[in-house]
Amino acid sequence: MPAATICFLNQKGGVGKTSSVYHLGGTLARDGARVLCLDMDPQASLTQGFFGPDAMRARPAHETIAGLFGDGIIPAAEDLIVPTAFERLAIVPGSVHLTRHNVPEPWDAPDDQQRALAEFVSEAADRFDWILIDCPPNLHLCAWASLAASDHIVVPLQAEDFGSQGVAAILDCIDAMRTEVNPTLNLLGFLITMFSARTAIHRAYESMLRELYGSDVLETTIPHAIDFKEAIAQRKPVPYSKPRGASAKALKALAEELKLRMSYTVQNADPGEARGEAA
Repeated sequence: MPAATICFLNQKGGVGKTSSVYHLGGTLARDGARVLCLDMDPQASLTQGFFGPDAMRARPAHETIAGLFGDGIIPAAEDLIVPTAFERLAIVPGSVHLTRHNVPEPWDAPDDQQRALAEFVSEAADRFDWILIDCPPNLHLCAWASLAASDHIVVPLQAEDFGSQGVAAILDCIDAMRTEVNPTLNLLGFLITMFSARTAIHRAYESMLRELYGSDVLETTIPHAIDFKEAIAQRKPVPYSKPRGASAKALKALAEELKLRMSYTVQNADPGEARGEAA
């Protein structure tokens, strides 16, 4: 079967989008899946996580995901996919050159720009089990094209006021995408990241989010842990740097929950039926 394609999107920065893709990708690959990560954020932090900032900056635009949006010949999928140091885990690198294509009103962009990533995913999907897309912290063309290319969306957010703001805009964007471009786009759920069960405000916001959005909030939470920073410093996803740690176990639980939700949601449930109003 072709890959399941999931984009990780929130218009709030610093909520764990890149970290989720990086470490979940490593978790799935270490468990035997073929995983492709797509770096659709012009900051290219996901790419830096694998190769470092110098290697990221040295890569020409046509050898990055920005090549899909240029005016010249569109690169073939195999020319953009780069292996990482980890078996079965590959990436299409990001680039600052993507910035000039990330227009703020994506629905007015040319159709080939809106569909560029979807066409790439269609070409590459048979080679992978999972395609994970890291999006920038806005709802511009990079996010719009990612939603158009995806089967599912995960919304990482923190159990804090600033971290959970903007959810309504994300839901509106999903509805617009379903209406205009991708009618089968499925909300897999809201992922609470950087969570500390010992912090009262985190527990309070977690309860509020679950009350508002019900089963749309994933049961798995990703802990606030030094393991993630140490892993990035080593250029290794957590399952490779601390495979027996609590962080790696949380990511394993996340992978299993996503698999379960994908297996039944598409067949049996409207992913928005438990949706409440945004805070």
